[in-house]
Amino acid sequence: MNMQGRLSLKQARVIEAVAIAQGFDEASRVLNMSQPVVSRTVASAENLLGVTLFQRGWSGTEPTVWGDTILPRCSAALKLIARAEADIEAISNSRPNLTHFLRWHHLDAVSAVIRFGSASAASVHLGMTQPAISRSLSAISDYCRQPLFERRRSGLQASPQARRLATLRGELLQELSLNTINLEPRRGLIGRLAVGMLPFSGQDLVARAFGYLTNRYPHLRLIAVPGSYNMLTEALRRGELDCMIGILRSPTPFPELEEIFLYNERFTLVARQAHPCHARLLTISDLQNEKWIVAPHGTPVRSYFGRLFESVGAVPPAQTCEILSFSNAEQVIINSNSIGLLSYSDQHIANLPPSLKKINVDLPDSEIPIGLTLKRTESSSEILEIFTGILRDSLSSAPGEKI
Repeated sequence: MNMQGRLSLKQARVIEAVAIAQGFDEASRVLNMSQPVVSRTVASAENLLGVTLFQRGWSGTEPTVWGDTILPRCSAALKLIARAEADIEAISNSRPNLTHFLRWHHLDAVSAVIRFGSASAASVHLGMTQPAISRSLSAISDYCRQPLFERRRSGLQASPQARRLATLRGELLQELSLNTINLEPRRGLIGRLAVGMLPFSGQDLVARAFGYLTNRYPHLRLIAVPGSYNMLTEALRRGELDCMIGILRSPTPFPELEEIFLYNERFTLVARQAHPCHARLLTISDLQNEKWIVAPHGTPVRSYFGRLFESVGAVPPAQTCEILSFSNAEQVIINSNSIGLLSYSDQHIANLPPSLKKINVDLPDSEIPIGLTLKRTESSSEILEIFTGILRDSLSSAPGEKI
């Protein structure tokens, strides 16, 4: 009998634990196993399946597209074991301890003895020695806390608990047998694209590009991570992100990173349509005592904000609210008397939300470059090249036009 064409129950437990814990170290603590054992167990499953199940990502260890295929089967298998434990407890008033200790050879032995009536016949069928069959039956009886067979003249007679275990074996084979798992090659891009999004610029481009990629490449894992420049560049340097989008530093302070220019935006002052500031001619000095929505300290937007007031001899006003999301910042501005210093392309300025209005104040040196930051390599990945191309196509499209 071929015992190799199925994931082991231990592999199923470990795969689910690594996915839930998002890491091998945490999974090892949950499973009470050493980290090397967890790693070897996953590696053995990958060798058996011929695919990679996990990869390093922004949130820790993430399932690949193949891991996403296998994980539901592992979870379903563990639920089947838990259900069998409950059924056996209902029969015998004794709860088995199968989840952590059950192995295929236990279930194989029970099923074969039920089918052939004796340990010796089962050993011939399974290609195992009779003592090995007896040890498997003894172990699973201990886990069930009750004998599973009664010796009769005609052979070993199975208890209802043993028959439930034989049923469990068939159910588990449906989930974990390689014959039932579709691992045929996928069409299109397969892999992961993780994009860091700096505050206030380029985030709508990522949303449009991800929408296109989702429709075109359903097996591609897409991750968008908003954050500060320092946080995202560290993740980029560690390989947890593939790139980040936003205001370019020109140049980046990290020699292992490079920047790709996409387009220019302009720093722009906006307020809600009914804001009193729209009714009069203003200078920057006139706005010193207003409430403001500006990006956090350490960002180019915040630095420009400070220089803007210092250039007219004024102290930069205290900020009312710091927000990392462009759309959220707009909503706060619309629903308050705050003024926002945001960055917009000419296209976006022409298509501001109806509730927002540009404040007609001259802002010097307001043009800023927007683009991608990524690690320097001899050649970029196909996924990243396609993503960059989609961004460029999106920028050349008319407003509202699909990519």
